[in-house]
Amino acid sequence: MATIKDVSEQAGVSQATVSRVINGTSRVSHDKKLKVEKAIKDLGYRPNSIAQALASSRSGSIGVIVPELGGPFYSSILHCIEEKLRQFGYHVIVTAGGNTEKGQRESVEFLLSRRVDALIMHCQQLTDDYLINLEDQGIISVLVNRFVPELKNSCINIDNEHGAELVTDYLIEMGHKKIACITGPLDKSDARGRLQGYRNALENAGIDYDESLVIESGFTEETGISATHKLLRRGCEFSALFACNDHMAAAAAEVLTDAGFRVPQDISLVGFDDVLFARYLTPSLTTVNFPIEQMSVEAVQLTIQKLHKNKQDVNFRLSPKLVIRDSVNLLPTTL
Repeated sequence: MATIKDVSEQAGVSQATVSRVINGTSRVSHDKKLKVEKAIKDLGYRPNSIAQALASSRSGSIGVIVPELGGPFYSSILHCIEEKLRQFGYHVIVTAGGNTEKGQRESVEFLLSRRVDALIMHCQQLTDDYLINLEDQGIISVLVNRFVPELKNSCINIDNEHGAELVTDYLIEMGHKKIACITGPLDKSDARGRLQGYRNALENAGIDYDESLVIESGFTEETGISATHKLLRRGCEFSALFACNDHMAAAAAEVLTDAGFRVPQDISLVGFDDVLFARYLTPSLTTVNFPIEQMSVEAVQLTIQKLHKNKQDVNFRLSPKLVIRDSVNLLPTTL
């Protein structure tokens, strides 16, 4: 196996010059660079990746943080990011930060201790100031499904507000005026955006916003169950329910069925995200497609742009689409 010494002897230059050509750490004359590159090719020399990383301060790895590793949403994000980064020659180190600020900070510190070249983060609990400070320290980072105004060139997010408007508008077009809503946790920007889109659609249709029809929940099936029970206990009349993600929608369907309501004959139901199981529910779920794959691809493109300071086409704000299935009924008469 050829060594860096073999390359230097064949090229007629010092080992230090060969190292500079390989790592790109300083300028080398064009003539010497060509000699080194030819010697590397002729000898079939392969640089030691660990030594190369030490010399260039690059590890060839990207840290990815998500709240949890299970479930179709985050597993899809991780799969897409890992697959795309491999195409650029990077490996991924993944950590789950949980849904606490402490846990997500610990994930950041762990990945930085592993000398990752950049961070891709789905972290709703980290404060804006903390994320801004990371960038001020020169740490290359990209945020997914989040927007921080001071970091607008580091954020890939979707238009949650528009997506919620789309699905609420559809319910209204189908004759529904009394539309309940189970939100996500309102300390999260995506949950706030979806609630605002719901409110926008009602306002544009001249329908009063009714606080008694809105329940804050937690974006999980368990919290969706308790939120639906709470909504039913209020005794408020509604003909449709917008659950702000598909997990809560699936939970709501179960609770409504157990309570004697038929979906969609008695209560129409819609979700958000279009996770894989949404199409296999009975009835199949009308929802909003969250462009997970595109968001992941854009996050990788932006990361590569930041790392190599080259121009990649990046779409910073993605548009969701309405997916119409069988869980909404046309209301012949309004309530």
